[in-house]
Amino acid sequence: MTRHHRRTVHSALIGAVAVTALGVTAAPASAKSSLSFTAGPRSVGLGGAVHTKVRASDDNSSFNKVCVQQRWSTTAPWRNAACSKPARHTGGALNTTVRANHHGHLSLRAVLLEGRSPQDKHPRTRTTSRPLTITVH
Repeated sequence: MTRHHRRTVHSALIGAVAVTALGVTAAPASAKSSLSFTAGPRSVGLGGAVHTKVRASDDNSSFNKVCVQQRWSTTAPWRNAACSKPARHTGGALNTTVRANHHGHLSLRAVLLEGRSPQDKHPRTRTTSRPLTITVH
């Protein structure tokens, strides 16, 4: 390898490293969030209790709370069954019991909500878990 060729390869390598470093530092910052949700048992009798557990984390600077939502049919809207208190710089945790008061299939999910203040009446949805179906017989 000639001296000129080595110098060209060396300059190209330094340029590639510089461009990569600029790309990494110029990336926008974003808040990280996670949500875990469990519910059981998956089959209960009418009036039976379904135990739910939600744990969420979020590093944004707004007020967050987690809710367990339920619905009885795929066309019905989701409604809150229980919610944690809003907390700043966190997601929250919630252990609650939902009563199965209709025959059929009860769908449950967890939602992490983000508000501007603890009193925010219209918080936005940050993360939603996949729905879990409970059979009520």
